[in-house]
Amino acid sequence: METKTNLVVFFDTVGRTVIGEKVDSDSNDKILAVKNPAVVHISPNQQTGQLTLQILPLFFKEFLADKTTATVWNYKKDLITECKDIVFDFKLQAQYQQLFSAAPVAQQPQNGGDVVKLFDDE
Repeated sequence: METKTNLVVFFDTVGRTVIGEKVDSDSNDKILAVKNPAVVHISPNQQTGQLTLQILPLFFKEFLADKTTATVWNYKKDLITECKDIVFDFKLQAQYQQLFSAAPVAQQPQNGGDVVKLFDDE
């Protein structure tokens, strides 16, 4: 069963595109509360000339004592530029949801390099 999330996208104070799940209960006229915010990073692929999309967590789970815990960040609405009434492509939403799924999926590096772990698994 697919759960529906209330995704929002906005530019933060340094111009990054941020996507995350809006927390209605903690948001108000001055604050946008965002659960598990992630930065949308787009860069050109030098080999194909196409653009590459990466969604990177704003704060890595590896730094948390409980790696399954969500983080909620409060953004001051007068310092961000929020996009209104956007419908996301299902691939973008799926990539975001996969990033924060309970069961991490191990990915092999695309360039054939070694995987570097931030911390030892306990």
